[in-house]
Amino acid sequence: MMENDVAMQISRILVPTDFSDAAGSALAQAQALAGSGDVEVLVLHSLPPMIPMLSPMGQPGLSGIVEMGRLLDDYTKELREDASRKLEDLKAKAPKDIRIETAIEDNLEPHEAILRRASSWNADLIAMGTHGRTGIDKLLMGSVASRVLHRSDRNVMLLRSDSILFASEKEAGSILVPIDFSDHSQRALAIARYLSSRHGSSLHLLHAVELLRTPLEPGGLSSQLEKNPGLREKYLEALRDMLGETPGDVTVADGAPAGAILWWREKLGARLVVMGSRGITGLERILVGSVAETVARFCEVPVVVVK
Repeated sequence: MMENDVAMQISRILVPTDFSDAAGSALAQAQALAGSGDVEVLVLHSLPPMIPMLSPMGQPGLSGIVEMGRLLDDYTKELREDASRKLEDLKAKAPKDIRIETAIEDNLEPHEAILRRASSWNADLIAMGTHGRTGIDKLLMGSVASRVLHRSDRNVMLLRSDSILFASEKEAGSILVPIDFSDHSQRALAIARYLSSRHGSSLHLLHAVELLRTPLEPGGLSSQLEKNPGLREKYLEALRDMLGETPGDVTVADGAPAGAILWWREKLGARLVVMGSRGITGLERILVGSVAETVARFCEVPVVVVK
Protein backbone atom coordinates (compact mmCIF):
# COMPACT_ATOMS: atom_id res chain seq x y z
CA MET A 1 0.00 0.00 0.00
CA MET A 2 1.32 3.45 -0.92
CA GLU A 3 1.96 6.04 1.79
CA ASN A 4 -0.92 8.31 0.73
CA ASP A 5 -3.34 5.37 0.78
CA VAL A 6 -3.38 5.13 4.61
CA ALA A 7 -6.16 7.73 4.94
CA MET A 8 -8.19 5.87 2.33
CA GLN A 9 -8.94 2.82 4.43
CA ILE A 10 -12.56 1.93 5.13
CA SER A 11 -13.33 1.23 8.78
CA ARG A 12 -16.96 2.40 9.08
CA ILE A 13 -19.76 1.69 6.60
CA LEU A 14 -23.18 3.32 6.96
CA VAL A 15 -26.04 1.40 5.33
CA PRO A 16 -29.34 3.29 5.08
CA THR A 17 -32.33 0.97 4.78
CA ASP A 18 -35.98 1.24 3.87
CA PHE A 19 -36.11 -2.58 3.98
CA SER A 20 -36.37 -2.76 0.17
CA ASP A 21 -34.52 -5.30 -1.96
CA ALA A 22 -32.00 -2.65 -3.06
CA ALA A 23 -31.26 -1.79 0.58
CA GLY A 24 -30.83 -5.51 1.28
CA SER A 25 -28.25 -5.74 -1.50
CA ALA A 26 -26.41 -2.75 -0.04
CA LEU A 27 -26.28 -4.44 3.36
CA ALA A 28 -25.05 -7.70 1.85
CA GLN A 29 -22.31 -5.77 0.01
CA ALA A 30 -21.32 -3.90 3.17
CA GLN A 31 -21.03 -7.20 5.05
CA ALA A 32 -18.85 -8.64 2.28
CA LEU A 33 -16.57 -5.60 2.52
CA ALA A 34 -16.49 -5.75 6.31
CA GLY A 35 -15.13 -9.28 6.21
CA SER A 36 -13.28 -10.39 9.31
CA GLY A 37 -14.60 -7.87 11.81
CA ASP A 38 -12.24 -4.88 11.71
CA VAL A 39 -14.88 -2.83 9.85
CA GLU A 40 -17.97 -1.50 11.63
CA VAL A 41 -21.36 -1.52 9.90
CA LEU A 42 -24.22 0.72 11.01
CA VAL A 43 -27.69 0.07 9.55
CA LEU A 44 -29.84 3.21 9.65
CA HIS A 45 -33.58 3.64 9.19
CA SER A 46 -35.27 7.03 9.19
CA LEU A 47 -38.81 7.98 10.18
CA PRO A 48 -39.80 11.16 8.33
CA PRO A 49 -41.98 13.81 9.99
CA MET A 50 -45.67 12.96 10.14
CA ILE A 51 -47.75 15.76 8.56
CA PRO A 52 -51.45 15.81 9.53
CA MET A 53 -53.95 15.92 6.65
CA LEU A 54 -56.57 18.61 7.24
CA SER A 55 -60.17 18.01 6.25
CA PRO A 56 -61.41 19.96 3.20
CA MET A 57 -64.46 20.82 5.32
CA GLY A 58 -62.39 23.24 7.40
CA GLN A 59 -59.98 23.54 10.29
CA PRO A 60 -60.48 21.14 13.21
CA GLY A 61 -61.34 22.45 16.61
CA LEU A 62 -59.10 22.19 19.65
CA SER A 63 -60.37 18.73 20.54
CA GLY A 64 -59.82 17.62 16.93
CA ILE A 65 -56.23 18.87 16.98
CA VAL A 66 -55.55 17.02 20.24
CA GLU A 67 -57.05 13.81 18.85
CA MET A 68 -55.10 14.17 15.61
CA GLY A 69 -51.88 14.62 17.57
CA ARG A 70 -52.62 11.51 19.64
CA LEU A 71 -53.29 9.44 16.52
CA LEU A 72 -50.08 10.63 14.90
CA ASP A 73 -48.10 9.78 18.05
CA ASP A 74 -49.61 6.30 18.14
CA TYR A 75 -48.90 5.75 14.45
CA THR A 76 -45.31 6.97 14.78
CA LYS A 77 -44.82 4.65 17.76
CA GLU A 78 -46.09 1.69 15.71
CA LEU A 79 -43.76 2.58 12.83
CA ARG A 80 -40.80 2.83 15.19
CA GLU A 81 -41.57 -0.49 16.86
CA ASP A 82 -41.96 -2.18 13.48
CA ALA A 83 -38.68 -0.69 12.22
CA SER A 84 -36.90 -1.75 15.43
CA ARG A 85 -38.06 -5.35 14.97
CA LYS A 86 -36.90 -5.39 11.35
CA LEU A 87 -33.52 -3.90 12.26
CA GLU A 88 -32.99 -6.45 15.01
CA ASP A 89 -33.88 -9.19 12.55
CA LEU A 90 -31.28 -7.88 10.09
CA LYS A 91 -28.70 -7.77 12.86
CA ALA A 92 -29.54 -11.32 13.99
CA LYS A 93 -29.13 -12.65 10.44
CA ALA A 94 -25.72 -11.03 9.92
CA PRO A 95 -22.60 -13.26 10.03
CA LYS A 96 -21.31 -13.55 13.58
CA ASP A 97 -17.93 -12.03 12.73
CA ILE A 98 -19.50 -8.81 11.41
CA ARG A 99 -19.54 -5.84 13.80
CA ILE A 100 -23.01 -4.51 13.07
CA GLU A 101 -25.23 -2.04 14.93
CA THR A 102 -28.56 -0.42 14.12
CA ALA A 103 -30.09 3.02 14.60
CA ILE A 104 -33.28 4.97 13.91
CA GLU A 105 -33.47 8.70 13.15
CA ASP A 106 -36.78 10.40 13.94
CA ASN A 107 -38.46 13.37 12.26
CA LEU A 108 -35.98 13.67 9.42
CA GLU A 109 -36.34 13.11 5.70
CA PRO A 110 -34.27 10.06 4.65
CA HIS A 111 -31.46 11.97 2.92
CA GLU A 112 -31.18 14.38 5.86
CA ALA A 113 -30.97 11.49 8.33
CA ILE A 114 -28.27 9.79 6.24
CA LEU A 115 -26.18 12.94 5.89
CA ARG A 116 -26.44 13.75 9.61
CA ARG A 117 -25.55 10.25 10.80
CA ALA A 118 -22.73 9.87 8.26
CA SER A 119 -21.17 13.02 9.66
CA SER A 120 -21.75 12.38 13.38
CA TRP A 121 -20.65 8.74 13.15
CA ASN A 122 -17.74 9.66 10.86
CA ALA A 123 -18.59 7.07 8.21
CA ASP A 124 -15.92 6.28 5.61
CA LEU A 125 -18.48 4.90 3.16
CA ILE A 126 -22.23 5.12 2.65
CA ALA A 127 -23.54 1.97 0.94
CA MET A 128 -27.05 2.33 -0.42
CA GLY A 129 -29.46 1.06 -3.04
CA THR A 130 -30.31 3.28 -5.99
CA HIS A 131 -34.03 2.53 -5.97
CA GLY A 132 -36.42 3.03 -3.09
CA ARG A 133 -40.06 2.13 -2.74
CA THR A 134 -41.68 5.27 -4.11
CA GLY A 135 -43.32 5.77 -7.51
CA ILE A 136 -41.21 7.44 -10.14
CA ASP A 137 -38.02 6.88 -8.09
CA LYS A 138 -38.09 3.34 -9.45
CA LEU A 139 -37.68 4.72 -12.96
CA LEU A 140 -34.88 7.07 -11.99
CA MET A 141 -31.82 6.61 -9.82
CA GLY A 142 -33.85 7.32 -6.70
CA SER A 143 -34.24 10.77 -5.18
CA VAL A 144 -32.71 9.79 -1.83
CA ALA A 145 -29.61 8.20 -3.37
CA SER A 146 -29.23 11.14 -5.75
CA ARG A 147 -29.46 13.71 -2.95
CA VAL A 148 -26.95 11.82 -0.82
CA LEU A 149 -24.55 11.49 -3.74
CA HIS A 150 -24.73 15.21 -4.48
CA ARG A 151 -24.66 16.55 -0.92
CA SER A 152 -22.50 14.17 1.10
CA ASP A 153 -18.78 14.69 1.61
CA ARG A 154 -18.42 10.93 2.25
CA ASN A 155 -17.62 8.24 -0.27
CA VAL A 156 -20.83 6.69 -1.59
CA MET A 157 -21.38 3.16 -2.90
CA LEU A 158 -24.45 2.78 -5.11
CA LEU A 159 -25.94 -0.50 -6.24
CA ARG A 160 -29.16 -1.95 -7.56
CA SER A 161 -31.21 -4.77 -6.08
CA ASP A 162 -29.91 -7.10 -8.81
CA SER A 163 -26.27 -5.99 -8.66
CA ILE A 164 -23.53 -8.61 -8.81
CA LEU A 165 -21.79 -8.19 -5.47
CA PHE A 166 -18.07 -7.62 -5.04
CA ALA A 167 -16.00 -9.82 -2.69
CA SER A 168 -19.00 -12.02 -1.91
CA GLU A 169 -17.25 -15.18 -3.14
CA LYS A 170 -13.77 -16.67 -2.80
CA GLU A 171 -12.60 -14.69 -5.83
CA ALA A 172 -13.42 -11.01 -5.44
CA GLY A 173 -13.06 -10.21 -9.14
CA SER A 174 -11.35 -7.22 -10.69
CA ILE A 175 -11.96 -3.54 -9.94
CA LEU A 176 -12.42 -1.04 -12.78
CA VAL A 177 -11.02 2.42 -11.99
CA PRO A 178 -11.86 5.20 -14.48
CA ILE A 179 -9.02 7.73 -14.52
CA ASP A 180 -9.17 11.33 -15.78
CA PHE A 181 -5.93 12.29 -13.99
CA SER A 182 -7.74 14.63 -11.58
CA ASP A 183 -7.18 14.64 -7.82
CA HIS A 184 -10.51 12.88 -7.39
CA SER A 185 -9.48 10.00 -9.63
CA GLN A 186 -6.22 9.78 -7.68
CA ARG A 187 -8.25 9.34 -4.49
CA ALA A 188 -10.45 6.79 -6.24
CA LEU A 189 -7.33 4.84 -7.14
CA ALA A 190 -6.21 4.93 -3.50
CA ILE A 191 -9.54 3.44 -2.38
CA ALA A 192 -9.41 0.84 -5.17
CA ARG A 193 -5.85 -0.10 -4.24
CA TYR A 194 -6.91 -0.55 -0.61
CA LEU A 195 -9.84 -2.79 -1.61
CA SER A 196 -7.61 -4.71 -4.01
CA SER A 197 -5.10 -5.42 -1.26
CA ARG A 198 -7.81 -6.34 1.25
CA HIS A 199 -9.78 -8.68 -1.01
CA GLY A 200 -7.09 -10.03 -3.32
CA SER A 201 -8.47 -8.50 -6.51
CA SER A 202 -6.71 -6.89 -9.46
CA LEU A 203 -7.19 -3.36 -10.79
CA HIS A 204 -7.97 -2.21 -14.31
CA LEU A 205 -7.36 1.48 -14.98
CA LEU A 206 -9.39 3.04 -17.80
CA HIS A 207 -8.95 6.43 -19.45
CA ALA A 208 -11.67 7.45 -21.93
CA VAL A 209 -10.79 10.05 -24.57
CA GLU A 210 -13.77 12.05 -25.80
CA LEU A 211 -14.47 11.98 -29.51
CA LEU A 212 -14.02 15.27 -31.39
CA ARG A 213 -17.02 16.92 -33.02
CA THR A 214 -16.13 17.26 -36.71
CA PRO A 215 -19.27 18.17 -38.67
CA LEU A 216 -17.49 18.00 -42.02
CA GLU A 217 -16.49 14.35 -41.56
CA PRO A 218 -18.76 11.28 -41.90
CA GLY A 219 -20.68 10.74 -38.68
CA GLY A 220 -19.72 14.15 -37.31
CA LEU A 221 -17.20 12.66 -34.85
CA SER A 222 -13.56 11.68 -35.03
CA SER A 223 -11.04 9.99 -32.74
CA GLN A 224 -8.43 12.11 -30.97
CA LEU A 225 -6.35 8.95 -30.59
CA GLU A 226 -6.30 8.42 -34.35
CA LYS A 227 -5.60 12.07 -35.14
CA ASN A 228 -2.70 12.33 -32.66
CA PRO A 229 -0.09 9.59 -33.14
CA GLY A 230 1.55 8.76 -29.84
CA LEU A 231 -1.32 10.08 -27.69
CA ARG A 232 -2.55 6.59 -26.78
CA GLU A 233 0.93 5.48 -25.69
CA LYS A 234 1.35 8.69 -23.69
CA TYR A 235 -1.83 7.96 -21.73
CA LEU A 236 -0.94 4.27 -21.35
CA GLU A 237 2.43 5.16 -19.88
CA ALA A 238 0.79 7.56 -17.42
CA LEU A 239 -1.71 4.86 -16.37
CA ARG A 240 1.07 2.29 -15.91
CA ASP A 241 2.92 4.74 -13.67
CA MET A 242 -0.23 5.20 -11.58
CA LEU A 243 -0.83 1.45 -11.33
CA GLY A 244 2.71 0.85 -10.12
CA GLU A 245 3.29 -2.61 -8.66
CA THR A 246 -0.39 -3.29 -7.98
CA PRO A 247 -1.60 -6.34 -9.97
CA GLY A 248 -3.69 -5.23 -12.92
CA ASP A 249 -3.81 -3.73 -16.38
CA VAL A 250 -4.55 -0.43 -18.17
CA THR A 251 -6.69 0.64 -21.12
CA VAL A 252 -7.08 3.82 -23.16
CA ALA A 253 -10.28 3.97 -25.21
CA ASP A 254 -12.32 6.31 -27.39
CA GLY A 255 -15.71 7.45 -26.18
CA ALA A 256 -17.76 9.41 -23.68
CA PRO A 257 -16.82 8.51 -20.08
CA ALA A 258 -20.11 6.96 -18.93
CA GLY A 259 -20.52 4.81 -22.04
CA ALA A 260 -16.88 3.72 -22.01
CA ILE A 261 -17.03 2.77 -18.33
CA LEU A 262 -20.17 0.67 -18.78
CA TRP A 263 -18.86 -1.01 -21.96
CA TRP A 264 -15.44 -1.88 -20.53
CA ARG A 265 -16.92 -2.99 -17.20
CA GLU A 266 -18.98 -5.59 -19.05
CA LYS A 267 -16.16 -6.58 -21.41
CA LEU A 268 -13.70 -7.08 -18.55
CA GLY A 269 -16.22 -8.68 -16.19
CA ALA A 270 -15.14 -6.32 -13.39
CA ARG A 271 -17.06 -6.81 -10.14
CA LEU A 272 -16.69 -3.24 -8.85
CA VAL A 273 -16.29 0.27 -10.27
CA VAL A 274 -14.44 2.88 -8.18
CA MET A 275 -14.55 6.37 -9.66
CA GLY A 276 -13.89 9.96 -8.63
CA SER A 277 -16.65 12.53 -8.37
CA ARG A 278 -14.62 15.63 -9.22
CA GLY A 279 -15.63 18.65 -7.13
CA ILE A 280 -19.35 18.73 -6.36
CA THR A 281 -19.92 22.34 -5.35
CA GLY A 282 -22.12 24.83 -7.18
CA LEU A 283 -22.67 23.96 -10.84
CA GLU A 284 -20.52 20.83 -10.51
CA ARG A 285 -23.22 19.30 -8.28
CA ILE A 286 -25.27 19.02 -11.46
CA LEU A 287 -22.41 17.81 -13.64
CA VAL A 288 -21.52 14.89 -11.35
CA GLY A 289 -24.80 13.26 -12.28
CA SER A 290 -23.95 13.07 -15.95
CA VAL A 291 -21.31 10.40 -15.35
CA ALA A 292 -21.54 8.94 -11.84
CA GLU A 293 -25.34 8.73 -11.79
CA THR A 294 -25.50 7.31 -15.30
CA VAL A 295 -22.96 4.63 -14.45
CA ALA A 296 -24.66 3.81 -11.14
CA ARG A 297 -28.09 3.58 -12.78
CA PHE A 298 -27.07 1.15 -15.52
CA CYS A 299 -24.07 -0.67 -14.06
CA GLU A 300 -24.61 -4.31 -13.09
CA VAL A 301 -22.07 -4.11 -10.25
CA PRO A 302 -21.65 -1.72 -7.30
CA VAL A 303 -20.20 1.71 -8.04
CA VAL A 304 -18.13 3.61 -5.45
CA VAL A 305 -18.07 7.37 -5.97
CA VAL A 306 -15.06 8.80 -4.15
CA LYS A 307 -15.21 12.36 -2.81
